[in-house]
Amino acid sequence: MSRRIAALLLIAVSAARAASTHLANIDPPGVQWGTDTEVTITGDHLEDAQGLLIYTPGIQVLSMTAVDAGKAKAWLRVAANSPLGEHEVRLWTASGVSELMPLYVGQFPNVACSGSNHTVARAQPVPLNCTVNGVIHDEEIDYYSVQARRGDRVTAEVEGMRLGRDMFDPWAAILDASGRQLAANDDNALLLQDPLVSIIAPADGVYVVSLRESTWGGSPQSYYRLHIGAYPQPVAVYPPGGQVGQSLPVTFLGDLNGPIATRVQLPPFVEDPYSVSVSNHGLFAPFPLPMRVSPFPNVLQQDPNYDLAHATAGAAPPVAFNGIVHNAHEADYYRFHASKGAALDITVYARQLRSPIDTVIDLWDAKGKHIASNDDTNGPDSYLRFNVPADGDYVVSLRDQLYRGGPDFVYRIEVTPVAPDVSFTMPEIVRNSQERQTIVVPRGNRYATMLRVKRESFDGDFRLNLPGLPAGVTLISGTMAGETIPVIFQAMPDAAVSATLTDVLAQPADPSQHIGSGYAQTVELVHGAPNDFAYLKANISRLAVAVAEEAPFRIDLVPPVVPILQNGQSSLKVTATRKPGFTGPINVSMLYNPPGVSSQSVVTIPANQDSVDLPINASNDARAKTWEVAAIASGDAGQGAVWVSSDFVPLQVSAPFIAGHLDRANTVQGDPVTITCHLDQNIAFDGTATVRLMGLPAKVTAPDVLVTSGDTQAVFNVTTDPTSPPGQHKDLFCQVTVQKAGVQMVANTANGGVLRIDPAPKKEVAAQ
Repeated sequence: MSRRIAALLLIAVSAARAASTHLANIDPPGVQWGTDTEVTITGDHLEDAQGLLIYTPGIQVLSMTAVDAGKAKAWLRVAANSPLGEHEVRLWTASGVSELMPLYVGQFPNVACSGSNHTVARAQPVPLNCTVNGVIHDEEIDYYSVQARRGDRVTAEVEGMRLGRDMFDPWAAILDASGRQLAANDDNALLLQDPLVSIIAPADGVYVVSLRESTWGGSPQSYYRLHIGAYPQPVAVYPPGGQVGQSLPVTFLGDLNGPIATRVQLPPFVEDPYSVSVSNHGLFAPFPLPMRVSPFPNVLQQDPNYDLAHATAGAAPPVAFNGIVHNAHEADYYRFHASKGAALDITVYARQLRSPIDTVIDLWDAKGKHIASNDDTNGPDSYLRFNVPADGDYVVSLRDQLYRGGPDFVYRIEVTPVAPDVSFTMPEIVRNSQERQTIVVPRGNRYATMLRVKRESFDGDFRLNLPGLPAGVTLISGTMAGETIPVIFQAMPDAAVSATLTDVLAQPADPSQHIGSGYAQTVELVHGAPNDFAYLKANISRLAVAVAEEAPFRIDLVPPVVPILQNGQSSLKVTATRKPGFTGPINVSMLYNPPGVSSQSVVTIPANQDSVDLPINASNDARAKTWEVAAIASGDAGQGAVWVSSDFVPLQVSAPFIAGHLDRANTVQGDPVTITCHLDQNIAFDGTATVRLMGLPAKVTAPDVLVTSGDTQAVFNVTTDPTSPPGQHKDLFCQVTVQKAGVQMVANTANGGVLRIDPAPKKEVAAQ
């Protein structure tokens, strides 16, 4: 049995949300394969619920019924061969797309907690091989009893934290009928903060599974699924990966009855990540074990390979080394041949595959000279980029960071040539929140976002390709701004309300180039102490895009007729077109600011008004070029925030017309003084420019000076007051305003001017 485990993305369940559609819970939080199940969905703004977006195969939505604004019901059909374990889903409505939430598929029928099973004596009887759905409230323990015969396996696995609903850390134990504890577990590497406990029944009789929060906490959101059965549950598979299309002999490790040797058929294509389940008499482990599937050969550890001289030999890259750190203070060594000038990635897969090992790798040449080492580049997993200095053999060694070892400390080291790749992710908008991590385009309107671009060994131009967008939706991408690219989605007025999951791909402008590309987002689902640590994450490889009902307004950004000047200020005019009946305020901001350009974070089009000016500034080193910029806006017509965007408009950043520097000047309180600004004319202009002396201290004034494009200086006649503050005043500068096409262009120059004002001499008092 195998399943595809979705790729990753990050966000907190309990953070503030401005999206119109909010998903709070799916009850039950898991469904049985081969059945039709009704689930109840709760949240906010669900009155127009349409369906579910499901990232993995095996679940079909037969129907979706909106009950009211806080509840909807759905009938789900789960295929008999559906992958077991976690499936990431989103609810979509006619007005938006919800947060990501895990929904689990299990093999056993669901049983509901009775709610009165809080002592051993009142343990709820359940059949062996069932899944119990319940909630742990504060300081509560739930007990379940099963009948077993001597020699039977009794295993209890909990999905608690992994449900993504709450910061819930469950603890489980198996007791005999008298309440004596036979086995207990809190956390393990395979199931993260969720427990796995198993026994072989020592006698015929009743056995009790107890479940509580590890610190005796709990809440109305501390949901759990408890699998009680006779199934096996190993915690590791070795080797933890193999070559595409291979029939691979593997051994499942960590099960109570010892290693389980079998063979798995790997898919004929790269599937990352991939996973396999082990079965016993038709009963499968609830949580499949992650594996790597790669297009290159496997090399298995040959013991003893605990030093350089006995390193396990492998082929030239690409190659994958697979091993187990069995013992404390063990380090494993692997040898490969590389050619001068090659660029290699040395990547460890261990914790990513739920192994308990925290790896450290070291790289050596054939003579034992140390080249490099790495601990935690990829989370707890190690990574090195190696530029081969000479033809020859090289050795990579691996150990646990704390020098631990164990029978399930499996790992995989892939040594591969560096390959060109472009991946995309959405920047986090609100910390620890999934807000605006999906694309919701109102019909007849636009929606804009930024995509962060991560390049590997590729610096060429590319075109964005999102295959399978909803019908009637088009994509426009803007100019790269640093490591991000702005994109605008536009929906036709007659586009059907719909939703889909789409790939995000990069197509090189040069058709002869071939690169890998895709969407790779990590969603943090549960945060907690310390420091809002992400205890649960999900990885997704497709972007959710939906067409929603019409928004109550649209906005347009008026194209500026003149550039913004370096070290200057300007504003952009934003206009709103309102639907009849919508009069509320509209909050506006820039989608992004080009490098060196800043803007006011938010401006508001007041209620019943249709435009606002958005101030922007350009620094002295703002890049002089034309950028495609857009504005985004939100408004609430009673069903939560609705987001729209303008189209792209060109914003030109230019050098200032005039640069200059100020002469130092000094005077005495109450005396006048002239200050000269020497001008460098960068760009000719028609008519006159106004030069204003800025930064003058209190009670010091200077009239503006008019200059032409031929003038080389501006002389300011400065007046002081007898009470003007004495001292060195070092913040003087000039503000230059040029009129063009009826618009004022303002820029600052001559920063750092100095005016020294000395105290006026004291008058002597005549003697009497």
